Amino acid sequence: MSTKPRDEILRYVAVISANIKRLRGGMSEEELAKRAHIARGTIQRLRAGENISLQNFIKIAEALGVSPADLFITDMDRGEITYKHKLLMDMVLKDKPNDKKGD
Repeated sequence: MSTKPRDEILRYVAVISANIKRLRGGMSEEELAKRAHIARGTIQRLRAGENISLQNFIKIAEALGVSPADLFITDMDRGEITYKHKLLMDMVLKDKPNDKKGD
């Protein structure tokens, strides 16, 4: 039996754990659990790669102020999104008519 599926799960767990840590800033796991209305052990289980309910996963994301999908975004993906957003904003601002009055 291959361990590939388990390795893939562990990669996702690492990404999710890193995102939770980044998004909670200085907030403790205990405080995050309180905000999400879940037990602290639920967060610990998620970070350990154990199963939690989808409902609790959504509660964690909401308590962090993001969508559940945001917890799956890697640093590389986030950099690419930021880069593409900057390019798009540069294009929008370049095409925007000059709003200066009195010219």
